[in-house]
This record gives sequence, C-alpha cells and structure tokens, in this order.
Amino acid sequence: MHRKYFSTYDFATVLAIGVLAINSTAAVAAPRLAATQVQIVDEAMCCAGCARKVSGQLYATRGVKEVGVDMKSRTLTVSLPESTPAMLGQLWHAVETGEGTPTKLVTAEATYTLLSPKVDPTNPQPRVASPLTIVIDNLHCQGCAKKIAAQIYTLKGVTKVSVDMKKGMLFVETHRDVQISPWALVDAVSKAKERPLAILGSHGELRVEYASKAAAKNHHQAQQTNLGGLQR
Repeated sequence: MHRKYFSTYDFATVLAIGVLAINSTAAVAAPRLAATQVQIVDEAMCCAGCARKVSGQLYATRGVKEVGVDMKSRTLTVSLPESTPAMLGQLWHAVETGEGTPTKLVTAEATYTLLSPKVDPTNPQPRVASPLTIVIDNLHCQGCAKKIAAQIYTLKGVTKVSVDMKKGMLFVETHRDVQISPWALVDAVSKAKERPLAILGSHGELRVEYASKAAAKNHHQAQQTNLGGLQR
C-alpha cells in the first residue's frame, strides 16, 4: 500500500496545490499498524475540501503528530504518542466535527466499527437519551461488574447502572437530557481493566474486535446469574 504522511506544515502546502484531490492509492489490506498509529475510515470524505476539514480538526487534537490521507479508500492514518480509549474518542469526534462520517477505527490492538441506526430520511427523528447497553468480554463476577460500574458512575449524567451477569451485559441509564458518547463508556470499561465488545444505544452499535484474546481470569468469586442494580 502506498500512503503519504505529512508534517503539520507540509500538509497545508500540499492542500494548497490540490495534491489530495488526485491521490489514487489502491485500497488493499492494511499492514499491521504501529502502536502509535490509528486508521479512521470516513465515508463522507470524497474530495480535497472534505479532507481539509477533517484533517484540520485532527491536527487540532492535542497529541496528533501527522495525518495521512488515502482518498480512494477514504481512510485517514493518524500518528500520535499513544492510542488510549480516551484519545480514540477524541479522534472520532474530531472527524465528526470536521463534518465527516467515521464508521471504523483501527489500532494495533482492536478494530472499532459503528453500525448506525436506520433513519427514515422523510421523517428524521431527533436523537434522545436512552438506556445504553454494554457487552463485556468475559464478565467473570460481580466484582468485575462493580469495578466497571464505579468508573461509569464518574460520568456526568449517569443515574443508574445495572447488570445481567448471565448475558455479560451492563445497562446504563442517564438523565433525560444527557447524551453519553459510546467512547466515554469504552474508556470507563478500559479503566476498570475490562474489555467492551459492544456499546448499544441511540447512536447504533459500536462493535469492538480485538487482535488478541483476553487474559484468563482466576477470580475466586463464582459467576452470578442475577440481574440487579449496582450502587454508587
């Protein structure tokens, strides 16, 4: 695969002469990314103007070093010091702020894919706060669930977190006027040293596929099968 990477100053110069508009890189299977690289597929990026808006927002994100653009595959490759879940959320929202439509984000550790809900173009509905569901990779015990809930309760607007141990799911309720980004929940679960497999809500479904299996758990507490609330 042939890609170009631009420094902050070189990027502005390249845009000025319109090189991005003629980038015809063939879309082939991506090589393994370095730990400091993130690829984002932006379905709405179709011209140099789109690339300029999105890349400008990415460069405005603290820590971003370089942004490479492959117009044919509508993929941005971002170089940065670290790819924490919180940082990935910032990159995703930067693309949205640049009027892009991110659908996939790939790191060396995991691939995040957004499946948006179907919308009737003749009758668009405003997005309203609704309960969110988090599917956890091997939710082993109530202790694990409580650790995750403790992190989720730190998010502004969360009113209740409940768990279904049998299904390996947590359910998050918020104040009526509060919208919580699925990336905030990915970050919360990661801070609890657990792995989310999917975040479902009004945004659709954010799926997570990992490059490696999770480490085995050896907790003494047996897995529970009840559905119940987790207190703050």
